[in-house]
Amino acid sequence: MSNMIHTRVIVAAVLLVLAFLAADAATAGGDARSLAMGGACTASARGLDAATANPAFLAHTEGMSIGLAGGTVDLQNNSFTLARYNELSGKTLTEADKAEIMADIPVEGFGVDARADFGGVGMTQGSFAMTTSAVGAGDGRLDKDFFDLVLFGNVPGETVDFSSTDGEAFGVARASLSYGVPVGEFAGGELSVGATGSYLYGIYEVHVEEAYGRITTSMTEIEGEAFAAAITAEGGAGYGLDLGVGWRSPGGAWSLGLALDNAFATIAWDGNVERREYRIDATDLNAQTDDFDQVVVDSDTTYAVPGYSTDLPRRVRLGAAWDLPGLTLAADYVQGLENRAGTSTVPRIDLGAEWRPVGALSPRVGASLGGGLDPGLAAGLGIKVAFFQLDLAVMQRGGLGEANGKGLGAGASTRLVF
Repeated sequence: MSNMIHTRVIVAAVLLVLAFLAADAATAGGDARSLAMGGACTASARGLDAATANPAFLAHTEGMSIGLAGGTVDLQNNSFTLARYNELSGKTLTEADKAEIMADIPVEGFGVDARADFGGVGMTQGSFAMTTSAVGAGDGRLDKDFFDLVLFGNVPGETVDFSSTDGEAFGVARASLSYGVPVGEFAGGELSVGATGSYLYGIYEVHVEEAYGRITTSMTEIEGEAFAAAITAEGGAGYGLDLGVGWRSPGGAWSLGLALDNAFATIAWDGNVERREYRIDATDLNAQTDDFDQVVVDSDTTYAVPGYSTDLPRRVRLGAAWDLPGLTLAADYVQGLENRAGTSTVPRIDLGAEWRPVGALSPRVGASLGGGLDPGLAAGLGIKVAFFQLDLAVMQRGGLGEANGKGLGAGASTRLVF
């Protein structure tokens, strides 16, 4: 009987997190070069990449480039490595295995973060750029006590509470215009400013408004409840503005950049707005119960609610880049201004290098540390043949090898450069 209540509460809790996880925002415009360099793009991006990384550096862009297609994805969890998954997959768990699983999960609970960014057709002509992209961001947390209940069951005299459960996800398409302009000399170098204005089309948004659950077991009976409420929307529109400042030393060897992502970015959600509620209640469940459905009541309710507005998460990026003949070294400091899907108030450091030994090939490496995520190690390759350019990138979260890997990112982008 206790197994039956376990199953129903577990299903509700899993639906709570998994139904509200979607995709999450990695690098701007599907920029595989930035992903390969650990995300360090604020001062090193030029051309089409500068339109979304730091529009101020469009002021130093020459010629013309046309973006064809590109995308980056980055998915990780905060608890289990690939090696742990392979070790336990399909295995009958021992008490030692269960203890190891619980030790892997941090106090704040099991978390998943997903990020995706896809760039469509875009174009730069000198200091002006037009770009299109679709970006998604999502995260979710499931209380550690939930796993204690699943692995070890309910113990008499104990209350299991898994109320620290939360989640948010959104998907937004952008059509943007960017411009960068020099404003004069500063500290012996050239100072420039830039802005990117965007029309935002809201594809999907979901956020958990309330979630809680508990199971209390006595010597004679079991009581429990689980509840989750989320708001979903399937359409909306708004406008956004990104700002950037750039400085380049005489000769261009050193570059410094400052960017504010989503300085203003609001979407009014009005398409198919609904509130979804899941509930399970169990009272006086004991060995004498002969009608399970009378003491365990579950419901799944969806109803329309008024529209609402959300802001896209804001963050500040400060970057530096050093350009040598055949080599670029870059570093970014990233500070999210709120804890939201795609951003964290925990600072992040991104480091990257690009080597250009010959004209056609550009190997890249990078690392990303902090930001509420496990460390990421990245590598990639740029290939340019005549006017065609292809950029490839991979990133592993948690460290190299399956013994340390807790997530994986990948990206590819193509363009014509004239």
